[in-house]
Amino acid sequence: MISMLKIAQPRLDATERVADKTVAFAEIDSTHAQARRMIEAGDIAHDDERGISISVIAADSQTNGLARFGRPWISNPGHSFTMSFVAVIPRTIAEDELVNGWLSMIAGLSTLDALEGTLDACGAHSFYPDCGFKLKWPNDVYCHGLKLGGTFTEPVPLPDDDVSVAVVFSIGINLMMPADRLPTSQATSLQMHFAPLPPIETLRDMIASRLVESLRTRLEAFVEMPIVQSSRLRSEMRHVCWMMGRDVEAQLIDGSEVRGTVVALNDDASISVRLESGDMQDLLASEVSVLA
Repeated sequence: MISMLKIAQPRLDATERVADKTVAFAEIDSTHAQARRMIEAGDIAHDDERGISISVIAADSQTNGLARFGRPWISNPGHSFTMSFVAVIPRTIAEDELVNGWLSMIAGLSTLDALEGTLDACGAHSFYPDCGFKLKWPNDVYCHGLKLGGTFTEPVPLPDDDVSVAVVFSIGINLMMPADRLPTSQATSLQMHFAPLPPIETLRDMIASRLVESLRTRLEAFVEMPIVQSSRLRSEMRHVCWMMGRDVEAQLIDGSEVRGTVVALNDDASISVRLESGDMQDLLASEVSVLA
């Protein structure tokens, strides 16, 4: 079938005002891959006077979108939000296993901040009285019990820098995706739940600019007091964590499987699963390949 969708470079006027560097493409292999290339070339913002620097890479269409563990990232031009955000933080934070699991949670919480702030600014209302946003640990964004989008967080070394590290936060959201173009029956799109919404160009820019601001605020607080902020993030996550109390099947990267009920979100951003045997097992996001 020949696609009639016109691929166009995103306009990000509001985002350019709050980000330290913004680049946009009509089509690219992957915004995440482009973020890696820019980091390796030293082509990202660094040491901004406003605080933690944020670089934004946006595209209308991806030919080889990347998600966790190399899985494909499906999006449609003119219908989706497909962007990567690069922040520079201290290496000591990024490598500390006691706290670095919260970086993925910050990506999800910042996405909720941006979505909720944008909907408020638009005066949009839900079609359903019980409609709300949740985060499916560790990286999916849910709306009304269906997958709206996902995040992919990856630390990337900076060339010739032993003090800092770049963290790439890649975020994909179904914004105006028609029901017949959604990848699965468990997926959804923002326009199927809220109205009125502005045109896609305006909507993407509103969400992206708020994501920059939320990521910067949350990361600055996290870098300043990682232990304190981890506790606060845990408390915040517990209110929006879609996984709590649910039965799950986890495929781990070592090939093993874990089945049970999620009973806790822990201080290091891992989850505790009560197995069918009654035993408890903690799972880190870095250990889980697929969670159903």
